Amino acid sequence: MIGLISTTAAGRTGCDRLAAAWPDRTRHYGGAPVRDLLRTAFTECDQLVVFLATGAAVRLLAPLLVSKASDPAVVTVDEAHRHAIALLGGHAAGANALAQAVSTVLTTVPVITTATDTTSTPALDALPYPAEGALPAVTRALLDGTPVHLHADSTWPLPPLPLAPPAPDSAPPTPLPTAAAERSAPHSPDAGAPHTAATAGRDTTQPGGGQADSAPPNTTIPLPAAAAERSAPHTADAGAHSRAGERPHLTSAGAPRDPVAGYGEPHDGEDARPWTGDDPAPHTAATAGREATQPGGAQPSPAEDGSAPPNTPTSLPAAAAESGAPHLAGTSEPRDPAAAAEWSAAHSADAGAHPRAGERPHLTGAPRDPVAEYGEPHDAEAGHLRRVGEGSSFDVRARDGYWVWVTDRVVEPAERVVVVRPPGLVVGVGGSRGVAVEEVVGLVRAALAAGGVAEGSVWRMATVDAKAQEAGIVAAAARLGVPLVTFGAEALAGVSVPNPSAAPLRAVGTPSVAEAAALLAAGSGGELVVEKRKSAMATVAVARRRPRGRLAVVGLGPGARDLLTPRATAELRRASVVVGLDQYVAQIRDLLLPGTRVLESGLGAEEERARTAVAEARAGHAVALIGSGDAGVYAMASPALAEAADDIDVVGVPGVTAALAAASLLGAPLGHDHVSISLSDLHTPWEVIERRVRAAAEADLVVTFYNPRSRGRHWQLPKALALLAEHRDPGTPVGVVRAASRPDEEVTVTTLADVDPSTVDMVSVVTVGNTASRVVAGRMVTPRGYRWQEGGA
Repeated sequence: MIGLISTTAAGRTGCDRLAAAWPDRTRHYGGAPVRDLLRTAFTECDQLVVFLATGAAVRLLAPLLVSKASDPAVVTVDEAHRHAIALLGGHAAGANALAQAVSTVLTTVPVITTATDTTSTPALDALPYPAEGALPAVTRALLDGTPVHLHADSTWPLPPLPLAPPAPDSAPPTPLPTAAAERSAPHSPDAGAPHTAATAGRDTTQPGGGQADSAPPNTTIPLPAAAAERSAPHTADAGAHSRAGERPHLTSAGAPRDPVAGYGEPHDGEDARPWTGDDPAPHTAATAGREATQPGGAQPSPAEDGSAPPNTPTSLPAAAAESGAPHLAGTSEPRDPAAAAEWSAAHSADAGAHPRAGERPHLTGAPRDPVAEYGEPHDAEAGHLRRVGEGSSFDVRARDGYWVWVTDRVVEPAERVVVVRPPGLVVGVGGSRGVAVEEVVGLVRAALAAGGVAEGSVWRMATVDAKAQEAGIVAAAARLGVPLVTFGAEALAGVSVPNPSAAPLRAVGTPSVAEAAALLAAGSGGELVVEKRKSAMATVAVARRRPRGRLAVVGLGPGARDLLTPRATAELRRASVVVGLDQYVAQIRDLLLPGTRVLESGLGAEEERARTAVAEARAGHAVALIGSGDAGVYAMASPALAEAADDIDVVGVPGVTAALAAASLLGAPLGHDHVSISLSDLHTPWEVIERRVRAAAEADLVVTFYNPRSRGRHWQLPKALALLAEHRDPGTPVGVVRAASRPDEEVTVTTLADVDPSTVDMVSVVTVGNTASRVVAGRMVTPRGYRWQEGGA
């Protein structure tokens, strides 16, 4: 609940506007001295908006402050409604976001002074997962440029972190039991080809996984030349394509105008950029403001001072592009209880594969080591993952430097270590009727302690359907702040467990509840960390699930920055890996956080980009795959999702399409039923395209043509227009928009009889009206058919 506090008429006006915008989230406090109002609201609300001078608010709030973890967020707004100041609880309580929201409603200027926000440094207390430990000290080190090292027991989809490589004499604060370390020993350096890793801000291409020298942040990594060769355009009719046996020369000088932005990912490989057949064949990767052409994927030359130039391209790890990337299962939803309710129902039965009957599940007290299983990490959220050390001590106080440690293990506090708790644990619970919540919670916490794992990493609780309404179990899940999921007895009975029992078989129809539910909820690759433990009326077991990566397919819109959606911007800044066409990467590079790893390639490598994005997500990363317009319209969503299995989370971020951008410039041509058709016959036979155009003509649909014409493919548009003319009057309005929303945009409204196909190119969209479309005051309009408009202009 958001408390609104005002003492003046202007303040009351502001409160009324906020209450109207957020009717179900706000409560107004008035009619009493402001000191009393603040005291009441401070205890009753999660967030406060106070229409009061900042100094007065500070003095009145000071006696009420208890803890950063429990105090509500406070935003102050001045009497003239000019500024909304995030005063208290910027990250922990959400005051920064609240100030932004208040400013959206009141058109004030948000004032945010949190250092990480003002310097675009990821806030450790605002990561997707809980963080604990020395947050102020490590954050200060990040802000000061002091080396901060990352160790992760396994890769989870975190945003980029601008971390430094560990010092040669510094060991990570990550000891594991010796037996676990032996099981997860890394591959030997001579076991096959050296692993190539290009990570955020540094190139780690070294035999045996050794670290290379640091490179600047936002490292650009062109896709392999082989990928471009496999995916290069092959048609002989496209003016920008290579002739038979020749590869196209893809180049970018400086920051080029994007001839295809806004018109969908160039899925047909047609390119309006200059090309000459005299150019040789090596792969060229265009990176923001610089060109890096290296035969055979060789690294570009260093700068004159010996350092790598900004945004240095490095080679993409071969493993990242392979379709056989490690299969990771589980999910990575936030542990926020409110959000949990939304996704727990949807995923209550999606746990995936579990041990087959007769098989004993893998049991270990230590986390799985993806380095040992899948090779040296070519990732790390910021590119600085270190191998785990051997030994059994958790004393990290003697370690040098500052550390961010991603682990579900119990860790002793240290002055320079932040521990991030990934949601990797599932607690299976069984209980007799009437079991008390205190008994369940006590047994859960005892089991976690016995396994040496942290309560902060518990992702969900699981039990049998028959216990779905058991009050003690339901209340225990609520007390731990995690969702409760249930499974049928038959499903649980099919899970092989180390400690089956006749008692639950008689009571609920399965020989195991706690162990089976934990494993089933953990999904494919889940393993028991703590076998069944019993109390008088409850049983508990703990399983660890494998990390689950995240793929956001992001539409960038037609090219203008103000048509890029806020959600797209947020996803770009959340991603630790960005994959896209080089031209599109150039458009949004300035939005990426330091430490973001960029994998880019030129036209013709769409399939490789899709495979790479999916492989990176399967490796556990937070990935953004970008495309122009809407990524689902003639762009990257289709090939990526065709590759993606259910072992990653996928988020679609819609964008403004070329058709919509063009329509807004033409007037209202899409006011009634309409269809989009691509005239490129590279992937679709012309016979199919022609059949679709005829169907649209006969159905009297407004038609928007994508990919209407290129220098080598010029007859399809006149043919399509002729097909439409068989069913439409010569005076039917036709709109041609070139480079919509970009500085060189051109808008033409003409007719079906007068349209000149020679003026159309691959950066154009052609919209043909239906029999009701007309031109009103120079604007193209297709009526919806409202009765009140009958007889109008």
